[in-house]
Amino acid sequence: MGLVFKAYGTNEEQRLVFGIASLALDASGETYTDLQADQIEPDELEKAFYDSMARGRTSGDVNHDHSDKTVQVEQFVVTPEKLTMLLKAFGATADLSNFKGVGVWVGYRVKDDAAWAAVKRGELDGFSIEANADRVPA
Repeated sequence: MGLVFKAYGTNEEQRLVFGIASLALDASGETYTDLQADQIEPDELEKAFYDSMARGRTSGDVNHDHSDKTVQVEQFVVTPEKLTMLLKAFGATADLSNFKGVGVWVGYRVKDDAAWAAVKRGELDGFSIEANADRVPA
């Protein structure tokens, strides 16, 4: 399984890049189909990313070259409930009744100079979770 998503922001001073690593449901709650025609249930997505963090998988590579060019510094499994809790923790409210999405937001520090230059040029602008999964017909 190789879900690839566009990066949505950077912090140049700290060489950080942020974006979505995986989606189960889009903002309207529709099941998301990735580039390999795979889908994942929201509960399975959440469990997979929690298990990944518990195993301590934090390093990353570039284009599946199995190098150590990045390190994961942030991960947040996004659900409507968690977004509501997050806003509440800040003392804020928002109408999230139309948001039904489930996905994983990540942040990586890019340690490699060439890879960081590619991020800045917009040539390296996505994430692939490079994970293995058992395909089950829908």
